[in-house]
Parts: sequence; structure tokens; C-alpha cells
Amino acid sequence: MKAFFGRYGYTALKLFLDQFAIALFGVGLSFACAGAGNNTLLIITSIGAVLFYLFLQYAVMWEIGAKDGISATAKGQSRGLWRGFVIGLIGNALNLLCALCILPGAFVENGFSKAFMFIGRMVQGMYMGLLAQPFMGLKLHDYAWVYFVIFLPSVLLCGVAYIIGSYNLHATNILIPKNKDVKNNGRPE
Repeated sequence: MKAFFGRYGYTALKLFLDQFAIALFGVGLSFACAGAGNNTLLIITSIGAVLFYLFLQYAVMWEIGAKDGISATAKGQSRGLWRGFVIGLIGNALNLLCALCILPGAFVENGFSKAFMFIGRMVQGMYMGLLAQPFMGLKLHDYAWVYFVIFLPSVLLCGVAYIIGSYNLHATNILIPKNKDVKNNGRPE
């Protein structure tokens, strides 16, 4: 376990720092759109912030998966495809902690859970515009289960991106460098 954290701890931290940066971006967009009173723009900008966040997560985990895939192939070891999901879960540990602290508030209203709802909305700021939408009489951010759901796309995407990277598959050509001297799947001529 110590070796795992030593090897992937920085990656999990990078996932969280990317989340924090995009959360600030999402909060800024949400405040601007809410101030303008444009709910449609609020939803669109929130979806855009979430997609940008997930793209950054994908890029980080694809690269780690690709490095591990090359290493596993060279050493003749198994790829350990579960690693991406675990790294994603560690990177989302604060989100999971917030969700667990919010959960008691679903049964008994208390200030502790309300404080963690605020922290959860700030840490997941890219979802703020979506969480402000009404659902069955309340806004989405008032439901405790939402805080468990909103970090799942990141964890799942991290796992899938790691697997894709491990097998050197590309979901998009955006991250492939354009080098005219290199052809045939990265082998020089």
C-alpha cells in the first residue's frame, strides 16, 4: 500500500488540484450567470465546465495508464487495470468525505451537514449550475445522495482512461503529438 501511494500519490493529488482549479472556474461562471439571471446559460456553462474537468482527468489518467502499460509489457507483468479506479477514488477522497459528512443531514437536519454541503458545492464548483436546478420541490444541492453521484463520473472516467492508456488506445487525436518524422504507431522510420 505504501508503494502504491508512493508511486501514484502525486497523480491523485494532481487530479484533486485540477478539480480545485476547475471548481473555481465553475463557481465564477455560476455566479456570473446567476447574477445575469440567465438559467439556460447557467446550465450550459456548468455542463461545459464539467466536460472540461472530465477531459483534464482523462488526459492525466491516460498518460499514467500508458506509462504503466509500457512498463508492464516490458517486464511481462499483468497490467493491473484496477489501478485507475483506485487512483480516481483517492483523488476524489475529499468529495467522498464531504458526501459521508452530509449523509446524516438527510435524516436529521443539522448545521454540521449544512456546512459540508457548502464545502461540497465549492469543491465541486463545476457542478454548481446543475446543482442549482429544481428537482421534486427542492434544488438538487439540497439532496444528500447528489454528493455521492457527482464524483462518480470522475472515478469511472479515471478507471476507463487508465485502461485505454494502458493499451495505448486513443479516444481522441487531440493528445497525440503531430510529428512528421514519427510514423507507424510511434516508431521512427
